[in-house]
Amino acid sequence: MITGLNILNVNANVDSAGALSKQRFPKLNINIEKVEGANEKVKVIFTFVAEYLDGDAKESKTVASIKMDGNVEISESKDNVKSIVSKWDKEHMLPVNVAEEVINGLNFRCSSVGTLVAYSMGLIPPMVISTTKIQEPSK
Repeated sequence: MITGLNILNVNANVDSAGALSKQRFPKLNINIEKVEGANEKVKVIFTFVAEYLDGDAKESKTVASIKMDGNVEISESKDNVKSIVSKWDKEHMLPVNVAEEVINGLNFRCSSVGTLVAYSMGLIPPMVISTTKIQEPSK
């Protein structure tokens, strides 16, 4: 269960005022950088990026971006903490139930904060309005 979600750094930029008229809905990316565990807590360190392009083609150029860094704290039993960290260390994957909770929590919080940042810079809000469902990869 998520017990804390901290955005520790926000960086946003627009290349030029003229570029704003060309922006498309941003490409969103959440990257899990690191997973640490101690006692009954798991800390997931993340980066969220909203990248605004001037078109939909492969050669489109970035006209603006919003980047947020932070961490998610999860409370679990000691055994679950060991299992989560072990899976991350071996496969760079979180268990499906944990991954869904983390991704959905990050989508909500980063979309909310990102909307405030985007509004102040004249960007389209980086809103995620659907719930993410993850399936275990088939072996």
